[in-house]
Amino acid sequence: MKALVKYARGPWNIELRDVPEPKSREGYIIVDVKAAGICASDLLIIHDKGHPYEPPVILGHEFSGVIAEDKGEWKKGDRVTSQTTFSTCGKCYLCKSGYPQHCPEKKVIGIKANGAFTEKILVPVSGLHRIPKNMSFEEAAITEIGADVVYALNERANLQPGEFVVIFGPGAVGLFAVQVAKATGAEVAIVGTKIERDEYRLKLAEKLGADHVLYAEEDPVSEVKYLTNGKGADIAFEASGAAPAVLQALQITRNLGRIIAFGIPKGSVTVPWNMIVFKAVEVIFHLSSSWTSWEKILYLMREGKVKTKPLISKPFRLEEWEKAIKEAETGFSPRVILKP
Repeated sequence: MKALVKYARGPWNIELRDVPEPKSREGYIIVDVKAAGICASDLLIIHDKGHPYEPPVILGHEFSGVIAEDKGEWKKGDRVTSQTTFSTCGKCYLCKSGYPQHCPEKKVIGIKANGAFTEKILVPVSGLHRIPKNMSFEEAAITEIGADVVYALNERANLQPGEFVVIFGPGAVGLFAVQVAKATGAEVAIVGTKIERDEYRLKLAEKLGADHVLYAEEDPVSEVKYLTNGKGADIAFEASGAAPAVLQALQITRNLGRIIAFGIPKGSVTVPWNMIVFKAVEVIFHLSSSWTSWEKILYLMREGKVKTKPLISKPFRLEEWEKAIKEAETGFSPRVILKP
């Protein structure tokens, strides 16, 4: 079968190869991939920009497909998506405490285990989720982003109805965050820049429910203070990874507020630690998702409260991977889709 393989460390070092099909084993199941999303972390791995990975590895961790074999409750042809954890140690404190997604020995598909930029993928049965019948494979392929956002906003930051949320970065994560926050009953502002791509995505954020659109170049801190009668944001959701946004997130959050650190910076970021201490903010460093966050986002998607179709590009064939990567890096669509 064809697969997009990162075969060595260093920038690029990827190619479309013929590889053996995966073999089923106990606790795992084969899925025929129908659509996969190109994530920012895929781009970091492609350019060898500090994201961990273990080559040679088939890239891609966001996907949807159909079950390729009968196994237990799952039948051939069932429409599914999957959590991204391939394996954990099962023995450490976090695994035994119910947080296997934070296991230090965790292997993630597309990063340390073969991923979804291919025709067939082997995944744990325990991580499967059924996708709504009213959703296309392309729309369902990026469920993982929403599950991460629900885990961060609802399960870890405990977002409450009526709270004021400021989201930094109008990429796929930020646009999911707008919708999840609105579905929870929050008032939402989103911050972007005046570059053309951000302008397009900020308009999309408005269509998806954002109450306020702010620009990083126009003092969003003062604007949020005005919008909240001087209080500041209850939650700042930093999804851009940009160093200036990290500082603005600290400034924009009220005393005893919460900051979700979601974006991955390309280098070191200096933060005024004394500001964190004196404001007594809670900084939540986000990673991964939970079983319940996957079920919650799929419910929101099924009910039409979270829409993914506006976020995705026209699909590219796997053979067009170079064009797809260029589109992911420079195009306007928040998420580019590959199809085998």
